[in-house]
Amino acid sequence: MQALSKSNYSEYRVADAFNEIILKSITSYNGKKREQLKSFFLDLQQGGCVSGMISEFIYHADCKEFYIKHIDDLENIRTQLEEAIGEAIENRLQAPHYTFVCWLCFEEYCYDLYSRLFE
Repeated sequence: MQALSKSNYSEYRVADAFNEIILKSITSYNGKKREQLKSFFLDLQQGGCVSGMISEFIYHADCKEFYIKHIDDLENIRTQLEEAIGEAIENRLQAPHYTFVCWLCFEEYCYDLYSRLFE
């Protein structure tokens, strides 16, 4: 899906993994691909990864495996975000660091795509 290449974060290799998760997740939504994508992004904005809607990020063990595989990209995205807002991003849910970073980066990636495609 060409729309997924429009992210600010497409230069990171983790973008391919995020795109796979998105494409797998939108199949449960009705409508054409673009409508499915928008509905998915809106649901994610409402509940976030903490809601359990992203099966790859439900369990800490899965997050840890994903984090280790993509550690450099994920930490670079986190750092880029913190520099953009001028302060550290707080882990308010006190999740393990690897879970927090997976959730943060995936949600930011999706929000960035939503902003570029639908706003």
